[in-house]
Amino acid sequence: MKYLKYILFFIIGMVLLMMMVVAFMFGTDGNDPYDNPISEEMIPVFKEIPLGFTHQFNKDKSLPVTASCLIDVDNDGTDELFLGGGLEQQDELFSFKDGAFRSVGKSFGLPVKEGVSTLAAASADFDNNGFSDLIISREDGVTIYYNSGTVFSPKKVEYTMASDATPLGFAIGDINKDGFLDIFLSNYIRKAQMQGQNNFTADYGPADQLLMNNGDNTFSDVTRQAGLYYEHNTFMGVFVDIDNDGSLDLIVAHDTGEVRSYKNKGDGTFNMMPNPTTGKFGYPMGIAVGDYNNDGLVDFMFSNTGSTVPHFMASGNIEDKSLFNSDWFFFENKGNFVFEDVAGKVKVKDFEFSWGAVFADMNNDGLQDLMVAENYVALPPHKIFKLPGRMLIQKEDHTFGATEDESKVVNKHYGITPLVTDFNQDGYQDLVWVNIDGPVNAFLNEGGDNNYLQLTFPENFENIGAKVKVVTSSGKTITEDYVIGEGLVSDQSATVHFGLGKDDIKSIQITYIDGRTQNLDDVKINARTMVPKMVVLAQQTTDNETE
Repeated sequence: MKYLKYILFFIIGMVLLMMMVVAFMFGTDGNDPYDNPISEEMIPVFKEIPLGFTHQFNKDKSLPVTASCLIDVDNDGTDELFLGGGLEQQDELFSFKDGAFRSVGKSFGLPVKEGVSTLAAASADFDNNGFSDLIISREDGVTIYYNSGTVFSPKKVEYTMASDATPLGFAIGDINKDGFLDIFLSNYIRKAQMQGQNNFTADYGPADQLLMNNGDNTFSDVTRQAGLYYEHNTFMGVFVDIDNDGSLDLIVAHDTGEVRSYKNKGDGTFNMMPNPTTGKFGYPMGIAVGDYNNDGLVDFMFSNTGSTVPHFMASGNIEDKSLFNSDWFFFENKGNFVFEDVAGKVKVKDFEFSWGAVFADMNNDGLQDLMVAENYVALPPHKIFKLPGRMLIQKEDHTFGATEDESKVVNKHYGITPLVTDFNQDGYQDLVWVNIDGPVNAFLNEGGDNNYLQLTFPENFENIGAKVKVVTSSGKTITEDYVIGEGLVSDQSATVHFGLGKDDIKSIQITYIDGRTQNLDDVKINARTMVPKMVVLAQQTTDNETE
């Protein structure tokens, strides 16, 4: 009995010590790991506005994500906000009018669902009628809501879904240049078949699927023929021209695995190319896409578990722990599919557990900033110790500094992704934190006096993947790619936004994936300009006549 008492005291002491260690670690995890202050005039400031949507999460039956999408349903120039509902919760569509959000799902015929979670969403014009359609994934498959401009008409996408697969994120684009939109579908293992969330087994999870459009918005699974077959859990991928050769390449975030980068050979088939994560392990989940240093080459940031979870826990069943990297990844594109992970150099490497991420210029200075959602609904310490969600402003030296407190956008909820658009059309981009198992929060940017340019693309096969180069009056070059699916199980605005600082515009050139280029003349600054389909087609006719 004497020794039993000592053993009991020892066990209690160890438990208390572990609780103190966990409390200290998670209580300080949200601290900024870098001393990289941002000058006051560079910090965007936001004001929270009511939205009125609280996500309902079923932890026993649903994966810990939720769908969101920005879509201009009626082509009035202002994005609507689509939010996916939980297992027993309806989806919602919100319109921003007169300084407030209001629900408009019923007026657009948003279909009622039963007993499934809406997990991912994106918008694109599949039937080429001039209105953006809505594509969504749920546990029972994929549905396209075709948009007539006044009402949605749902149609299920017919394809073979593996018995262990839950469809998640979408990459969308015309990868073989046949004039029809194709779908890369990221698949994740079904909730009921999970064997642990740090399982790094090579074939753990279902294979993703490349669904090639047959020309009538029916689809064929050509994953193996295209060179993309790989069995592993996946959150998302993005089609984007990585090497500026005019074809849509593919970059994919494989959870408990690596980032995979694929070069399009020009015919819709792909070669896998090495990158800094090849043959290694991590938790890449969300993908931010943008040319952060304006060198004309698209760069990527990938979320990860970061500093939150100790390596011995996060690395799971990996035998060689040196192959595991929990840091945020930041791929600087050096050209020809050569990437350097510069996360340390740009001062984002050592942040915490993260989900969706988005590049966007929030202060209109011509440099893309970085917004990153944080907190994990299934991590017990995050019930008490919430991370802030990161607003990282880019400086002239291409490093990033955290300003979420000063910007008044702290998000101590279970963030899945940021969404960015200019709801009130004042030229400064606003922010939505899409949260699971809690309220979705919206913030209006209070703006400033920098100039801007906004170009809105019809979301059709011709425009997706277009590259825009803006040269300002001072000679600064700013470049952007128009892509579908940036963030995490979400989709950003079809309006491409450029902050100009105090500059005017010298030239604007758009390069499309079919090789055509278009110069936009007489475009006014501090305004939104629609890039109409007929302008693109007129350029095509000119090119054909020249040939």
